[in-house]
Amino acid sequence: MAMVVGGWFLWPKVSNSSVELDKKATPASAGDDIRESVEARPKGGVGHLEATMMARGVAPGKSQPTPGTWATKKTLVKGNGASLVAVKVGTAEEDAWTVELPGDICAASPYVTVDGRTVVAYKSGKNGDSCNRLVMFNLDTGKKLWDVAIPWQAAPFDEPTSISMTRGVVVATWWQGTAGVDMRSGKILWERGRTKQCNDAQVQGGKALVVSYICALSTDYKDIRYQVQNLDPRSGRIVWTYHAAQHVYVSIVSSEPAVVAVEAGEDAVTDLLSLDDRGKLRATIRMDGDHYQVSCDIERGDGCAGAIVAGDQVFVASGAVSEDLGNDTNWLVGFDLSTGKTGVKFDAGPNQQLHPIRMSGDRILAAKEGTDEVAPNSLVELDPATGRERTYFSFTLPSGFSSGAAANAAMVEDGRIYFGKSAVMGSGKKSLPDAQWMAVGIGRAD
Repeated sequence: MAMVVGGWFLWPKVSNSSVELDKKATPASAGDDIRESVEARPKGGVGHLEATMMARGVAPGKSQPTPGTWATKKTLVKGNGASLVAVKVGTAEEDAWTVELPGDICAASPYVTVDGRTVVAYKSGKNGDSCNRLVMFNLDTGKKLWDVAIPWQAAPFDEPTSISMTRGVVVATWWQGTAGVDMRSGKILWERGRTKQCNDAQVQGGKALVVSYICALSTDYKDIRYQVQNLDPRSGRIVWTYHAAQHVYVSIVSSEPAVVAVEAGEDAVTDLLSLDDRGKLRATIRMDGDHYQVSCDIERGDGCAGAIVAGDQVFVASGAVSEDLGNDTNWLVGFDLSTGKTGVKFDAGPNQQLHPIRMSGDRILAAKEGTDEVAPNSLVELDPATGRERTYFSFTLPSGFSSGAAANAAMVEDGRIYFGKSAVMGSGKKSLPDAQWMAVGIGRAD
C-alpha cells in the first residue's frame, strides 16, 4: 500500500529476502501465542511478600537501568544493567539463575509467550551504544534460545529501540526501521526502512501487529501526519491503513480490537479512536480535557497507562479528584467501541484510586491504591458485565514502592501482584552502597 506525500509515492522498505526466510522459519506453535492468563476467582484476605529482588553495588548517585519485569509460577525475572536475574517465587530472595550479557540491556518486551519466553535487546558494537542484539530466553531457566543482530542504525537524537511480540514473531523498531524476527529460529523475516520523511514511531503486538507510521511533511514540527497500519506478522505486508488527521499525534492503545489515542492541539490525550477490522473509524471517544488520565509512552509496547480494552469496551481512568480532607479518589468508566457511549463505572471509593493492570478473561485486574495512611492497597477484580468489584487481597509495599506510581508497571501472574522499577538510584557510602529495591511480588497469605 502506498502513501502520497507532496506528490511522491513512498513505501516502507521490505526486505527482498522476506519470502525465502519465511519458508525456512519454523511455523508458529501454540506455545508461541502471547500469554493471556486467567486468574482464579478472588478469595479476599491479606497479602504478604512472596518474592523480593534487590540491586546491590550501585554506586551512590549513579542511576542503574533495570528494564523489564516478568514472572511465572516459579520465578520473578528482571533486567539489571547487563544482566538478566531471577529469584524463586515463594522464597525470601533465593536466586534462581543469572545470565550475563555482553552489553547493557536497552529494551525489553512486555509480553511473554504461553510457554514462558520473552525477549530483550542489548548494546553491542565498538562503542557499546548500538542497541542491535536481540536475545530470546526462557523465564524459568534463563536458557538463551537465540541471540541475533538486527540492522539497527543510530539516530541523530536519542531515539529508543522498542520490542513487541505477537504470535510466532518478535518485532523490534528503531529510528531507521523495523524488523520482524521468527520467534523459534531467530531468523529475520522482514524489514521496513525509513524514507526521507517517514518512519515507524511505535509498534504494538499482542493479539495482532499494529504500527504507527509518522511523516514529517516539512521542517515545522507541527506539520506531521500519522498512519496506523495493521501488518501481517510473518511477511510485514500492510493489511490495512488508517490515515489520521494532520497535526495530531497518535499512540496505539490496543492492536485487536484496534484502539488509538490522539493528541490534538494539546500535550495530552484528547480522544480515543476505535477502528474496525479494515482500519475504518468506528467511534471517537472524547477525553474531555483532563477529565480522564491516559498516558502513552512508545517505549511501553503494551498500550497506554490508564486505558484498557475489555471486549468491545475501553475502560479509562479518570483524573484524581480531591476529597474534603485532601485525599484523592478516581474511577474507571467504560466506553462502547462501536458507539463511544459510556457504560459501566467503577468508583474507587473514599481515599482510594484504581489503576487498571490487565485483563483476566472477561474481567479487569486493577491495583487499588490507598491515598491516605488508613485505606489499604489491594488487588481487585472488576466485572464489566455486572459492575461488581471483588478483592483478591490487601497488602502493603516496602518503602520506595507506590501502588499508584508503580501500578502502571505492575503485573499480575498466578495469583500474585508484582511491582518492578525501570531504574534504581544508588545511595549510601561509596565503600558500602545501599541495596536498592528492584522488584517485589505479593501473594495471598493462606
